[in-house]
Amino acid sequence: MNGPALRNAFLAAIPPERSFHLLFNHLPGVLFFAKDREGRLLAANRALLDLYGFRHEEDFWGVTDFELLPRSLAEKFREDDRRIVRTGVPMLEIVELFLSRQGIPAWFLTNKLPVRNHEGEVIGVMGTIQDYEKQRELLPADSDISPALAHIRSNFHREVVIPDLAKKCGLSVRQFERKFKEHLKMPPQQYLIKMRVHAACDELRRSKKSIADIATDLGFYDQAAFSRQFRKHMGMTPLYYRKEYR
Repeated sequence: MNGPALRNAFLAAIPPERSFHLLFNHLPGVLFFAKDREGRLLAANRALLDLYGFRHEEDFWGVTDFELLPRSLAEKFREDDRRIVRTGVPMLEIVELFLSRQGIPAWFLTNKLPVRNHEGEVIGVMGTIQDYEKQRELLPADSDISPALAHIRSNFHREVVIPDLAKKCGLSVRQFERKFKEHLKMPPQQYLIKMRVHAACDELRRSKKSIADIATDLGFYDQAAFSRQFRKHMGMTPLYYRKEYR
């Protein structure tokens, strides 16, 4: 069965009241996708097709993340999809990384839900993807945590102490961490590391600095700590990333 035929069979299995595909091209600022149980993409809005460089829809139906993304990231997304298919439980407000075909990283806010057929069986996964940085910018300028965000953006390559951030915001540590996670969908320390990893990608692509120097310049304890965090968030080592995308 070819891609278009797979897609038609997939959509036909969904009850009319759940015809989410009618919304595909009417969600500004949102990427939309749906996959079957095998991870094959069978529904998407125009914005997602453009992101992956597909001019014609029929060329997109049936492809998988493994054909679109670095294998390590594709494996991570496939693991999440299998979990949803197995449990039927949504995964909401996931802050995760996507890479362009040029290897340029960007953080996105993802929501994934199960797709069910007439009998209620999970036949796939559907989800939305939004630019995380743009979501962050929606915070009001007078937000309680704005002083902390400004400090992190200017000093993420240095030691950043959570109690000091809380003090800048006039909050207790517990209040600060709760508000930070509420707004940014992650603890402050994780946000700090993500910023360092994102900056490291730029250094690895553009500069000739050694990996050890990049690690030190960005505030990691040593190269081993840097490599561990980079692999955790990027799904590959710094050296592999440099060779692949420089």
